[in-house]
Amino acid sequence: MTLPELGVGIIYAPALEPLLEAAPDLITVVELEPQMLWLYDPEEEQPYRFAPGALERVRRLPQAKLVHGVGFPVGGSRIPDPRALDVVNQAIEALNPPWVSEHLSFNRAADASGEFNTGFLLPPLPTQSGVDGAVGTVRSVAARLPVPLAVETGVNYLQPQPWEMSDGAFAAAVARTADCGILLDLHNLWTNCCNGRQTVEEFLEEIPLERVWEVHLAGGMELDGYWLDAHSGPVPEDLLALFERVAPRLPELRAVIFEIMPAFAASLGLDAVRGQIERLRAIWEGRRTGAAYVASGRATRPPPADTPLDARTWEDCLGALVVGRRPEGLLAGELTSDPGVAILQKLVWNFRAGTVTGTLKLTTRLLLITQGAEGTRALLDGFFRSSPPQLFGSAEAEGFARYLAGQKLDVPYLADVLRFECATLRTLVHGRSRVARLHHDPAPLLEALAAGRLPAQVREGNYEVEITPDRATTEALMGQPLTTT
Repeated sequence: MTLPELGVGIIYAPALEPLLEAAPDLITVVELEPQMLWLYDPEEEQPYRFAPGALERVRRLPQAKLVHGVGFPVGGSRIPDPRALDVVNQAIEALNPPWVSEHLSFNRAADASGEFNTGFLLPPLPTQSGVDGAVGTVRSVAARLPVPLAVETGVNYLQPQPWEMSDGAFAAAVARTADCGILLDLHNLWTNCCNGRQTVEEFLEEIPLERVWEVHLAGGMELDGYWLDAHSGPVPEDLLALFERVAPRLPELRAVIFEIMPAFAASLGLDAVRGQIERLRAIWEGRRTGAAYVASGRATRPPPADTPLDARTWEDCLGALVVGRRPEGLLAGELTSDPGVAILQKLVWNFRAGTVTGTLKLTTRLLLITQGAEGTRALLDGFFRSSPPQLFGSAEAEGFARYLAGQKLDVPYLADVLRFECATLRTLVHGRSRVARLHHDPAPLLEALAAGRLPAQVREGNYEVEITPDRATTEALMGQPLTTT
């Protein structure tokens, strides 16, 4: 298989469009995470769809395009929703990427209440059972795509166990058996190494480097003694140096992508983002002058002993723990003692809280004014215990709104604010105007909350507010992350 060289680029975000349009010779490829441009309506037979005009805006950019999934990973034993793959194929048809990629992770689990989303991309079971489950999923997804599929090497905050395959051996087994490409996320490997797992060099010794088509680089941050793959800033200098050493060893490398979350890109500034691309391009252009070396894909450690664990049991247990449930059994006890599970639980909580508060801004301000930070956190805790994470920010926010409505809180104006914000969400999801009926004059009420205070006095009555979709508010909704990595 011969794939075209695309060069150096960045993950797409609307705020980066000025840079993408101004520097097509420097930034030669843009990678779209398609689910970040989706609207979700669970009442429809096809619940996923691109926001109006969003895909066309990406198509018009001068760069070559790649498509990188972020919501329907292929590392678990459960096949992703085929309806989602139908919409991914719309992006492929519009953007013509030479390959697509997804995470070698999982985000679906189940218990007696049924299947649920874990709110985080979690590591598959690193045994032969885990390999078998991932291979079946990768093959199923690849068969529905019109272009080749690459799997991204993932993050794992758990401590390694004696019965595990090494991270490199697991990725190599999946890629070879499923006959797919590899998206080598060096910051993920760096993160794993910082947190006590396999070194990056050992990982590279174990994987078939000729299957690496793409490299991701990013920045991170510390939390409770762990290094996080947060996509939160510049690539660490030591990681840039490592990439410079690794690049000549990747004979089929076709693209290098800088990953940064839109909020962090805004705080970093477009000039600094451009500087990161320039650093990566210098390494890209100099990679052929280094001493090329292709690893043999040999194991760096003996294979582990057999374990009776199966992939589905692992996924259900780990998934339940990270969303705050308490599964029973030996595995649950072992995982609970791993400090990485506490990190995952905190990340899921923070992600969910950020999604709810970022979507229901006025409701959150009203709660903080009347209940204080502790009371608001208690309400979030109660909601998270009552409902698992949702994949889309709009669904998570509406779930919290329903939870609040059922709590019978003595909070002034809460019912009206919830009606207004839920009507706004539904307007954006459905793409058509909607009327919110309120019992207080909306102008002084909403103006005061937008300023972070309660209104001094608001007239009661019967009021109607017509809410019309527009590009800015739709982009704000699309900007809510689907899942954290």
